[in-house]
Amino acid sequence: MLRALKYILGRRARCDIRSLLQHLFQPAPDVLFAAGSQVDLQWVIPAYEAAIKQGLRCVFAGPGLSVPQGAVYYDITMHVLRFFRVPLFATATTGLTPARMPRRSARRVAVLHSLVSMHMVYPAGTFDGYTDIFCCGQHHVAEVEAMNRHDNVTGRRPVLIGYGKAERLETTRPAVVAVPGGGAQHVLIGPSWGVGNILETMGEALIARLLDEGYRVTLRPHPSFFIFGDQQIRPLVESFLAHPAFRLETSVEESSALWTADLMIADYSGFAMEFAFMRGKPVLYVNVPPKVLNPGWQSLGPVPLELTVREHIGVVVAPEVDAVIAGLVHLQGDSARWLGAIERMRERHWANFGHFGEACAQELARMLGEVRQ
Repeated sequence: MLRALKYILGRRARCDIRSLLQHLFQPAPDVLFAAGSQVDLQWVIPAYEAAIKQGLRCVFAGPGLSVPQGAVYYDITMHVLRFFRVPLFATATTGLTPARMPRRSARRVAVLHSLVSMHMVYPAGTFDGYTDIFCCGQHHVAEVEAMNRHDNVTGRRPVLIGYGKAERLETTRPAVVAVPGGGAQHVLIGPSWGVGNILETMGEALIARLLDEGYRVTLRPHPSFFIFGDQQIRPLVESFLAHPAFRLETSVEESSALWTADLMIADYSGFAMEFAFMRGKPVLYVNVPPKVLNPGWQSLGPVPLELTVREHIGVVVAPEVDAVIAGLVHLQGDSARWLGAIERMRERHWANFGHFGEACAQELARMLGEVRQ
């Protein structure tokens, strides 16, 4: 009883109740964009901006978000979403069960927030309850179709839309890229989240060796390392943060190293594909175990993109420091020849490159028209 009373009187509950009442006494918007965190919000902002230009009435909902200026925003925890009434619901937040989605939404849209596979790196059932999946590329379309066959689902539609992060990342591109450190090669390390990633396997030894070899090093871990307080980060920070050639990127929207790095070291992260596709530069992949959250993924059929794309946009080396250093030296002298292959892979796996917002808004407007017929 005491815990319930504390919740009722707590700030978070007051925000939920106030926002819900405000929503219920306002005309229903056309589209509700929801996000469970600021990380997830950035993938739907281009869609929101384009939808507003097309005349759609859009609102945001989620806990403690920083939304675009002038946007209508309801500061709620995600479990309150089910009480909202809106024709179209769209989110890049995974882990929502059908029971937590708005009950009165005719269409429920999953906006994919990574170029990597849906069926291997997300638990089975992650995309249950959605009527539409906005796919980044043809590989996602094939995965949705495979999941539909496997689950005997007929009402879940894959829609080839693209990937919303490109427009957001472009806003961080500097007009002029400065080259500090006497022209030393700048290496970006972008580990994925999960057991056996680069940091866990060889992080401290690799960073120490790179600094000894004269490289500038930026470590940009997956946001989950910071959201969940991963203990792999703290010792690295304590060991290297005082080094003048080392930098840690911690912000979920901080992407300066994406534009300034000469080389990138990764394992299976979607950010590695973003680096290759947006910079036209190859990636050095360390061959650690892949991230698998759905042990039954092989029964669905499609081979995950993160397993097949590596040889097309970079080179793969053993999880040994000497092998990584040798691979970097090789790429330094041979990076220009990769541009054509990388562009072909981008065309295949990243639809509507640079035009996600427009494509998403057009589809939302079309869906809204269907709902209102």
